[in-house]
This record gives sequence, structure tokens and C-alpha cells, in this order.
Amino acid sequence: MAAQVPRLGELRPGTAIPRWVRLLPLVALGIATATQVLSRDPLHAGIAMAVVPLLAAFVLGPAWTAIISAVALTLIAAPLPITEGFDFPDIMVVSIIFATAVSISWIRQRFEAGLVTVFSVSEAAQRAVLPELPERVGDLACAGLYHSAQRGARIGGDFFDVRPSPFGVRLILGDVQGHGLDAVGTASMLLSVFHEAILDEAELGAIAWRLERRILEDAAHGYVPELFASVLLAEFAEESEELRLLSCGHPSPLLLRGEQVEEIDLKPAPVLGLRLAAPVKPVGMASVAFGAEDTLLAFSDGLVEARDADGNYYPLAEHLDGLVVPSSLRRLIEFVWDDADRFAARMDDDVSILAISRLSRTARRQAARAERVEQREET
Repeated sequence: MAAQVPRLGELRPGTAIPRWVRLLPLVALGIATATQVLSRDPLHAGIAMAVVPLLAAFVLGPAWTAIISAVALTLIAAPLPITEGFDFPDIMVVSIIFATAVSISWIRQRFEAGLVTVFSVSEAAQRAVLPELPERVGDLACAGLYHSAQRGARIGGDFFDVRPSPFGVRLILGDVQGHGLDAVGTASMLLSVFHEAILDEAELGAIAWRLERRILEDAAHGYVPELFASVLLAEFAEESEELRLLSCGHPSPLLLRGEQVEEIDLKPAPVLGLRLAAPVKPVGMASVAFGAEDTLLAFSDGLVEARDADGNYYPLAEHLDGLVVPSSLRRLIEFVWDDADRFAARMDDDVSILAISRLSRTARRQAARAERVEQREET
């Protein structure tokens, strides 16, 4: 699903100004008016009236700020007994304050429009590197989570995806060195190569070779900087309950079976882009049984390299040992993130977490039945 771009000046939910806050300048205008009428010191009450447009400037647009300013100026300049303390110089000063308030509101609205553009571009880049995972791919259930190491950032050097192919469902989870736009561009390029390679290559080693060749060629011709990337590739065979894995410098994933946690023994190949030699097809692929209701938990090194105040690394396998895997993979990866966040004194790297489980035959039949019903309702 493509990113939706908000209208000019419209912030996203969670960043937009609530409606009740937008009503505060009108409430303040009513209170200032009543104070000016009832106060024994109309001059100071009038000064309180002059503050109302400044409040409006921070929560309302320039049009509404100008209307409130005009109403306030009329009440101050009107030939009434309550405004007799204001002479012409006072009214001129108040007018300058009101004009400043309208200008502040206009500048704020333009800043919001620019912020919306930044959010939209960031979301589009995020979807290119971290596409929204479907809940099901073939007979697999999927869930993914990403947290950037940079406060306020939405994307970094991590990327992942799960896609069907003629050779079974395939997974990639990668981590490009760095956090800036260079890392994002390299991650997007590698993900694009993966999408193409899985349609042609029968072996995971051949996919890794194409990724390595692409990153070296693009770096040699200046299309991307000379960065390196760690990558985990996985293939879920359709003809058998088997999982094939290949790591290029990436942490080994965990296999969760009920309350048992198995650390998959992978002998990783070198990371991509090191220029140790001409690109060659990596060897050392591992195969493990992956039956119904088993869960693969893959992650970037930012998770297991998180440290507590004493410098100890986050012991993910220990914290999952004995844990009953929840039926919702989303709850599982959120538990892992919350647990790591409580453990770590600081996290210096991006964190990506992927959870994949094979549906049981009953769950597959129920999902297929629900899909047929949904298609029938659409037609």
C-alpha cells in the first residue's frame, strides 16, 4: 500500500494539534472580555486581552488568528468607558503585537507544511526499505518490527522482507553499515536485487552472490558509497517441512518450539562489500526442520549487542527460554523489544526483529476459508 500524503498543513495523528487545544484562544478571548468589563483596572485587563492573539498564533491558522486579533483590537479601541485607559500610542503598540501574532501563525503553518513533506518522504523511504509485511505469505505467518537508533528517525540501515518465489517462500534480513541516507540507498538497492534474484536463483548462495556483486559494482562506479552489509537469507521449502538458512556476517536466528529455544548453528560467510576477493557464491548453508507451529525469530545485531549498565550483552535466548510462544507473532516481537528496552542502558544501533511461523493444517484451512469468504463478499 502506497504512503498517503496529508494535505498541506495537516499533520499526522499524534502530531496534529487536538481540537480542544484549538478552542483555547476562543475561551481565553471570552475570559479576557469578561475581565475587561468587570475589572476595576481596565488597563491591565486590556493588556490581558492583547495576549489572546499571541496564544491563537500557536494553535490556529493565520485567518483565525487575524479574526481574533480584529475582535480584540475592536474591544480595546472601542469608545467605551472600560477602554478609556488606552490612548492612540497604546492602540498602535497593541496593533503591532496583533500583526506579529498573525505573522507567527503564518510562519508556523508553513513550517507544519514542510514537516508534513518530511514525514511523507520519510514514510515513502521506509516503505521502500521496510515494506509492510503481510500477515500471511503462503503457509507462513509473518510479523516484523523496526526501531531506529537515532531518536526521532524513522528509517536507518536495516531492511527486511518475506516474498514467495518459485522455490518456496524466501526471507531476507539485512543491516547496512551506518544510519544516514547512504545506508538507506544501499539497503533499498540490495532489497531490489533480492526481489529479482529469488525469481531466478534456486540456491541461497547464488542470491547472496548477486547481492555481493551488485554492492561492489555500484560502489566501484560511485552509485553507492563503499559500505558493507550483513545479510541473513532463509528459504521455507514447500515440498518438505524444512528451513534452509545462509548468513553473510549476520547473527544466527533462534528457533522456538513450544517452550524450547534452539540457537541455530550457522557458520557465516563474510559480510557483503568487504572486497576480500572477487564475488563468489557463499557456502555453508544450514538446514533445520521447521514444522507446524514452529517459530523462527530473526533479528539484527543491534538487538543482541544492546548492553545494560554493567556492560553485559542482552541475553535474548535466556530470556525466551521457558516462554510459551504467544499465538500472535506481533505480541512476540513486541515482547522481545520491550524486554530488550528494559534491559539495555542504551542502544547504539538500529533494531529489526522478524518472526515467522508455519501454520498448522487446521489454521491453513481456516485461513483459506476466510479468504474465500472475503473474495466472495468482494464480488
